[in-house]
Amino acid sequence: MPEICVGIDVGGTFTKVAAVAPSGRVLLEAQLPAEVAAGPASFVDRISALIGAWRSQRGLKISGVGLGLAGDVDSERGALRFAPNLRGWNGFEFKKAFEKRLKTRVAVDNDANVAVWGAFRTELKGRPRNVVGVTLGTGVGGGLIVERKLYRGSTGSAGEIGHTIVEPGGEKCHCGRRGCLEAYAGAYGILRSARKLLDESPGKGEVLRARVPDLARLTPAQLTEAADDGDEIARAVWARTARYLAVGMANLVLVMNPEVVLILGGVSRAGRWILDPIEEHFAAQPFKTAFGRARVKLADNQNAGRVGAALLALEDF
Repeated sequence: MPEICVGIDVGGTFTKVAAVAPSGRVLLEAQLPAEVAAGPASFVDRISALIGAWRSQRGLKISGVGLGLAGDVDSERGALRFAPNLRGWNGFEFKKAFEKRLKTRVAVDNDANVAVWGAFRTELKGRPRNVVGVTLGTGVGGGLIVERKLYRGSTGSAGEIGHTIVEPGGEKCHCGRRGCLEAYAGAYGILRSARKLLDESPGKGEVLRARVPDLARLTPAQLTEAADDGDEIARAVWARTARYLAVGMANLVLVMNPEVVLILGGVSRAGRWILDPIEEHFAAQPFKTAFGRARVKLADNQNAGRVGAALLALEDF
């Protein structure tokens, strides 16, 4: 039986788990609520129980576990240093806790790093030399591939594009600062923009208002559907989101000079509503060499996080 790793992708809302072969093929998969409020120890218990069931009921021989966490991760210790969207989890040593429960090797990294690595290996086939990846979910993360290797920086904190400032003094971010890209392009920032625009425009947004009477339940997917059906508020929200994304990504292109700018995560399903404005912004830049080389791509594989966590763990081991 080939060496199998379990990949765990922890977001602010859901946790996705998969048993993955070295080829990147998913053998088993599951999705659970993150249940952040229950705390990290409870999370370890729930995931360990799932993996234990896979071992006993499916006969899987698991050689290791890879864990991607949304936040600033100490990959050497396997601990979470700071996570705006995982309240109460700061400082928890996941590597030690999982290794104690599962009696196997565990690798821990930032969730955006593992997602970008997964897409780089499976979708891009590891071919481009330099890639900038941006993950759009509850928050906004980033991962950098430099000379076909994951670049973590001097403290493991590289790629935090979501907390670069795109609007000084702007909207409040979950990290505590104002004007971060995440505050405009993370799911909570996008929905905040939508509700604000709807409040300020009582005669507009008929499609959205008809479909989602309770705006507290509004989702990015519903915004995309409304934009497709011509809702002007939904289109304005996506235009605003894409404008800030374009600014943030253009800054990274000038710093990193990548061949591919890869956009991943649930919010990326907005498709052309974010892709077209970013490509237009890139085309208007005066540095034609760098921006002409940087291809913007929406990732197809929504399993990239858990697959990447497993593949990165296999490589580390």
